[in-house]
Parts: sequence; C-alpha cells; structure tokens
Amino acid sequence: MAEILVVWTVLFCLLCVHPFIIYPWTLKLARRWNNSPLRPSYAQNPGTARPEELTFAICLCAYNEAAIIEQTIESLLKLRRSSGNLQILLYVDGATDGTAEIAGRYAGEIELIVSPERHGKSHGLNRLAQQVRAPIMVLADANVRIAEDALINMKKYFHDEDVGCVCGHLVYSNGDESVTAKTGSLYWRLEEKIKRLESETGSVMGADGSLYAMRSELYHPIPEGVADDMYLSLAVLCDGYRVIRAEDVRVFEAAGVNSKDEFRRKIRIACQAFSTHRALWSQLRQLDGFSIYKYVSHKLLRWFTVFTFAATALTAFAALSVVVGFGWAAALTVSALGLLWLALRLHIRPLPMVLDMLRSFAATGIGVIHSLRGANVRTWEPARAPARQEK
Repeated sequence: MAEILVVWTVLFCLLCVHPFIIYPWTLKLARRWNNSPLRPSYAQNPGTARPEELTFAICLCAYNEAAIIEQTIESLLKLRRSSGNLQILLYVDGATDGTAEIAGRYAGEIELIVSPERHGKSHGLNRLAQQVRAPIMVLADANVRIAEDALINMKKYFHDEDVGCVCGHLVYSNGDESVTAKTGSLYWRLEEKIKRLESETGSVMGADGSLYAMRSELYHPIPEGVADDMYLSLAVLCDGYRVIRAEDVRVFEAAGVNSKDEFRRKIRIACQAFSTHRALWSQLRQLDGFSIYKYVSHKLLRWFTVFTFAATALTAFAALSVVVGFGWAAALTVSALGLLWLALRLHIRPLPMVLDMLRSFAATGIGVIHSLRGANVRTWEPARAPARQEK
C-alpha cells in the first residue's frame, strides 16, 4: 500500500513541477532537432514586403486611467514620430475618473471611441478592429511604456509570411518593490525564457496583453468572457500561422505590489483564460502533436497546479501514515507547518516568495473553478501599481 501511495505522490509531484522545470528542459532538447528560424529577410527574399511598406495600427482599451492616460498617449505620439506611419486607436470603457476627457484633448491626433457604459475589453477591441486600416494590428495595455524602437524592430518578423503574431518582451520595472512584485518579476522572467524556447521550436502558446501584434486580416471577433490576448494569438496559431516572441520588441510595466489586488487579478485572468481554453479546444486539439504537448504543458497543467500540489501533499501524508501511523504522521506534519510559520514570521528567505507563489496558484485554481461554473468576466480594474519608471 505504501509503495502505491509513494508512486502516486511522485506522479503528482512531477505534474506539479513539469510546467516550470521539466517542460523547459524538454524544449531545450527539442530545439536541437526542431529549431525553427525565421525565413530570409527582404534582402534575400524580394517577394516579401519592404520594411517601409509595413504600417501599424495600435489599439488600446482604457478604464479609469486618468493618472497615466496622458503620458500613454504622448508616448504613442512619440512612437509615431520615431517609427513612421502609425494609426493610434483608443477605446475608453465607461470611465468615471476623467479618462475620456483627457483623451479627448488628442481627438485630432488619435482615433477615440468613448463608451458611456462598461462593456469590457473584448467589446472595445472588436470596435477598434473595425477601424483598423493598417496591415499589422498592434495591441497593448494602457499602462505600459513601449520602447521607442519596438515597432521598428517588429517589422522584420512579419517579412516571414508564416508569422501571424509577434509577442513583445515584457520587462517589469519595479521588481524589488515588494514581495509580490519580486515574485511576479521572478515568475515572468521564467515565463519569458519558456516563450523564447517555444518560439525557437515553432510557436509560443499565447501572447501577453502588454504588447503583441498580428496581421489584421487574421483578427477574429472576440467572444465575451475570454482572455483577449490568449484568444487572438491562439486563433492565429489555429489558422496555421506561427506565433513568435521577439526579444528586441521591449515593453516596460510596473508589477503589482499589493498581494490582495494581485490575488483578485489572477482569479479574473485564470477564469478568462480557462474560458478561452473551452472556446478554442476543439480547434487546438487539431494541431500537431508537439504543439498540443506545448499547450498542455504551458497552459493546462499550470492552471491545475494548486490541485496537483494538494494531491501531492495528501498522498504523501497518506504514505507517511501507512509507514509510521496516523498519529505520528499528523504530529510530524503539524511540527513542519509550525516551523514554516516561524520561518515566515522571521522573514527567512525565500519562504515569503514561495508563499506568495502558492497564493498565486490558489488564485488560478479559484479562477478555473469560476470558469467551470459558468462565470463570464467581461470587465477589469486597472492595476494599482507605482508610476512607470523610465529605462
């Protein structure tokens, strides 16, 4: 009996660590025989568009961003001057803090849609997409700062006709501000490494909403209640195009510093992400075997981490109970938890970050449950983060 429980403990433990440790290593091995470089540039392939022929339309949705919306618009106008032809579109989703009034000052320089009521980001992007005139559609969050050379660098990736979506490289600008910010920054650095390996072996399993671009002709209207960035990028993948990550297309954002805000945000994101999975799974399952492996490893297993972690703990406790008896197993468990509590009170590193990461997994699990129960999360709240730092 104990041997069977140990086997189950090991299996659940492997499921826990697979998305974060085993999966990246398998991608490194796969890169040796499945490296997928981009096709030649224009100079070697005259049939593709010249860089100056590629134009962009950037789409943003904002809600109660009065504190930063002027800075955001000014940075986009500066981006237009440095990168050439750029259509700027902004949707304001029922803001109540003066965001629309501030944006209205730029009505002659940007294309502005103001909704008096809240409808959500998917609704806003669908409306903006109808006004896009450029062949490349760029989507970004309203609270990020895009590097001045980002669009210039992005052009070359679309020379490859197989590329349908390009993901930017997000850098957190305040990773040392709090335990929550440190955890988020560390987690995102791992995420960026995994995306780089995925890109080098074919396609990335979904874009991040901070900054990504896609061919306008591949835009699919976004259903309510899904994660727009994940839905659009995976729809591009299902259409037979590559989704790649661009190291030199940088975007900067301040990480959330409040653990309660981040907990609620992760519940919302996980709920929308799993709803996206349910909306697209019938198409995703038609992908090649390696892409399905990447999707299951990067997305599905990660969403269920809190449940596999709980299963690992329960089977380990059951195995210990069989070996030493329930009483001793309970005493050892309580003692171990007591030591952990004491270590946390003494702020012994890296336990606070580990606890914050477990809290993040718990929020993700709650979001998955909400999705399975039919929750339809359409709106969002701006992250309460410090002002963006220039890099």
